[in-house]
Amino acid sequence: MQNTQALVQELARIVGPEYVTDDYWARCSYSMDSGMFELLDAKPPAVVVRPGSIEELQEIVRIANKTKTPIYVRGGGTSGAGTRGTRIQESILIDMTRLNRIVEIDEESLTVTAEAGITWGRLNAELERRGWRLGVKGPYSGYAACLGGGVAYNSVAYASTRYGLIAEEVISLKVILPNGDILVTGTATNPNAKRYYRYANGPDLTGLFIGSLGVFGIIAEVTLRMYPKADYSAYGAYAFKDYQRAHACYYDWLKHWIAEDVAWYFEDGVSVMTPELYEQGYVSLLTYVVEDVTEDLVNARKKLLDEIALRHGGAPQSPEYASQGWIYKFELLPRWAGKIGMWQWTCHLQSAGGTLRALKAILGYIKSRKREMDQKKVYSATVSVAERNCGHISTSVYYDQGNPESVKLAIEIAKEIARIGMEAGGSTYKPGELWYPYTILRNPVYRETLIKIKKALDPNNIMNPGALTIPDKW
Repeated sequence: MQNTQALVQELARIVGPEYVTDDYWARCSYSMDSGMFELLDAKPPAVVVRPGSIEELQEIVRIANKTKTPIYVRGGGTSGAGTRGTRIQESILIDMTRLNRIVEIDEESLTVTAEAGITWGRLNAELERRGWRLGVKGPYSGYAACLGGGVAYNSVAYASTRYGLIAEEVISLKVILPNGDILVTGTATNPNAKRYYRYANGPDLTGLFIGSLGVFGIIAEVTLRMYPKADYSAYGAYAFKDYQRAHACYYDWLKHWIAEDVAWYFEDGVSVMTPELYEQGYVSLLTYVVEDVTEDLVNARKKLLDEIALRHGGAPQSPEYASQGWIYKFELLPRWAGKIGMWQWTCHLQSAGGTLRALKAILGYIKSRKREMDQKKVYSATVSVAERNCGHISTSVYYDQGNPESVKLAIEIAKEIARIGMEAGGSTYKPGELWYPYTILRNPVYRETLIKIKKALDPNNIMNPGALTIPDKW
């Protein structure tokens, strides 16, 4: 890496002096995300830079590649999986939030293209103002989380029950490769073609960058499917006093693929989020959301979901249990953070039929640590959100951010929940250090393939070194 002051001056020439800093406190604020992995050992980058165009982003990458300076890319800072590689301090952190424009709403192709730094909240609002909507709405932190981060992270999202993870809605990407070149994927490989289909012109290079954490290149633009705006919606909620019936209902709701969102709040989730139901002896709460372009379509889908729940013995509850989380979807996390405190996710996937097995194993472990958790102000809430043909299980481990003992115990519990989930047949959609010991590190052929691709695209290993268990130095 070249001298820091010389680097700052060179970056200032590209983006302007107001968009680059080596101020210590600014760098410290950029050294953390919403996860707890860096709370006790923050390592700020050497420089933070905020490009305002793809051309500026290209120049920054070329300088980093020439000087062999590591690059970390940041969007809204809402990642919770410990994804910032090795956190090398002699590095450049690129803040993408000035790259926040909608490039094109293409009604011919039924796609929307936007720069990676736009928030999901703004993208949803702009589309709906023009009579369109996204399938997957974006992650739960959508007011802050950025489009490119959701793709690089392969995030779960609102409406994943019907549309799958964010990855399944991506049509095309524009990526800045480690040497500064621009790669465009999908049908746009043909300069005369629009961005309307992903699987075209050879291998699915789009998929290479989804969930990659930026180790192969920086996602600069994303093209997603879009749909006509849905003006009609309906909600439902059912409580259960035993897990078997709840799981049977959850499975049947999931397999029909007609709800935008299906959530199953397990016992600790019910006790934290809906204590009034827990006091009545309910150990599970299932909720659904449906939305569509006509009232008849919504009512037909709602009718089937209600019939399934009643057949499995569900007790009808206020639809507000479902509607409040959906209507105010991107306010859910800040509301709970203000009410309960900071938390760490342990999100992972399970097969649809295996969800109950994993949930029981996780809850059994939590109960075994309950006394210690109470003493150190750590507690949990578990929910499983249906993701098309599988369940997305998340235990939120809440802790006292100002208490080192509370943070330490929360990290220990989160790691153990990840282990239990993986050993119960789980997998992780979003990569991060919490899951590496049970996934990538247990599959040497998979890991070596990642390393070979990394060496081919990034021989100087500047892009998020150390992430995905790829070595931070060759």
